[in-house]
Amino acid sequence: MNGFPAPRRLRLALLDDHDVVRRGTALHLGADFRFQIVASHSASACFAQTLQQERVDVGIIDLSLAPGDLSGTALVEHLREHAPRTPLLAFAGQASAAAISHLLAAGINGYVGKSEPLSELADAVVRVSQGLYRIPAACRRLPGQDELSRNEREVMRLLLAGFTVSQIAQYRHRSVKTISTQKVAALRKLGLRNDAEIFAMRRELEAL
Repeated sequence: MNGFPAPRRLRLALLDDHDVVRRGTALHLGADFRFQIVASHSASACFAQTLQQERVDVGIIDLSLAPGDLSGTALVEHLREHAPRTPLLAFAGQASAAAISHLLAAGINGYVGKSEPLSELADAVVRVSQGLYRIPAACRRLPGQDELSRNEREVMRLLLAGFTVSQIAQYRHRSVKTISTQKVAALRKLGLRNDAEIFAMRRELEAL
């Protein structure tokens, strides 16, 4: 296992109407000691019931279920209504940035395309379990960027300029604790994890 560590074994529930996809996903993630598959469903009603009755750390869902079942944003909104606190990660076919933006607004926490490497799925599970967003690299708009406060934007700007947290505190005449809190808040809103990811998204962040 070379991906992000998890603080404890994460309990996962799967939703996909294709049995072969569902079983393959369970086989892949179940072989990773970070995860435990606690439920696997083909229909949204049974899946929503599981989220209400079981402790599930991340729900992994397909967005195109069988005819007559919910799909897309309607599915996400339905699951949000029944399990508002359970992180939801879509594992689905490729979608446009606009479509993913609508899904984020509906309450999804992350999106992994089925054409992406499977290692991306495992890392995305850990990411959304920690309250972060995960979107494909091709979708350049970062979720939550409009929610950054003026102070958070300024901290991000100075970090990109090469300042450390201590240097930013001195420059802005604030305590290190205050700047650190603003940095953590900005990272959480942007779905980023650490300084390396900040610099990896330099172009997008400089447009904030």
